[in-house]
Amino acid sequence: MSDVDLTSRAVFRAWNSVSVRYNDLDPLGHVNNTAMAIFLEQARCELITPELKTFGRHLDMVLASTKLDYLHELKYPGTIEIGTIATRIGSKSFELAHGVFQGSTCAGTGSVVMVFFDLDKRASVAPPAEIRALVAGLLVAPRDGIAAYQAKP
Repeated sequence: MSDVDLTSRAVFRAWNSVSVRYNDLDPLGHVNNTAMAIFLEQARCELITPELKTFGRHLDMVLASTKLDYLHELKYPGTIEIGTIATRIGSKSFELAHGVFQGSTCAGTGSVVMVFFDLDKRASVAPPAEIRALVAGLLVAPRDGIAAYQAKP
């Protein structure tokens, strides 16, 4: 992923807006570091979960790995924008990368590995073709001048 500049708005395929809440603040008056993980969760769930749930309540995604880099303070009140791209699609998992922006400032970046999961069977599963296509639509493309990441069959 070192070829992708997650601090650049131009990289991202999808965007979500999140309002900074008063309860996101720490005693110093800025957004607590744990709020960033929640913001990224909200962004990916808004992008993927509604479509995922059309296949039944049993199909979901679970977090396998997460990485966050804090670059600047986030402030209250305000709105942040979260940019999202996919960097890899495997047979049962995928990786997303995010940039968190408040105004023109990139306040942080993060990446996650998500696994498609059958809640009834309690096991990882291959996603339906429609969900795979949704995630593939978020993949970084060569036309951006950035190294392409390939979807694995």
